[in-house]
Amino acid sequence: MFGEIVPMLELKLKIWLEKNGETVFGLGRYELLKLVDELGSLHKAAEALGISYRSAWGKIRDTERRLGFKLLERKVGGKSGGGSVLTDEAHALLKEYEKLERRIKESAHKAFAKSRLHIIVK
Repeated sequence: MFGEIVPMLELKLKIWLEKNGETVFGLGRYELLKLVDELGSLHKAAEALGISYRSAWGKIRDTERRLGFKLLERKVGGKSGGGSVLTDEAHALLKEYEKLERRIKESAHKAFAKSRLHIIVK
């Protein structure tokens, strides 16, 4: 009657946080901060993501304003060059976002697997 069951659909999720209708944090800002942490520079992180420094700095500034705390400490250039480092609060934010995202995705994928939406019947 139903024929062969073929998996066809995948559940995809995008998780972000808002405050008063404005984006505060999500995957893009997460990736930006992770790259700043790895590369030691907002400029290098922006370049790696293919966005302008101005756009990257705007996202960081907006997020700091909406959260009420600093995410980056900027180092002024000199012999060793400038750069940026994440604040303790930024590290905590990344860690908590990772945990939240993992929990939400695990729960959503379990619910999806229990549904019959993940299969198409030929």
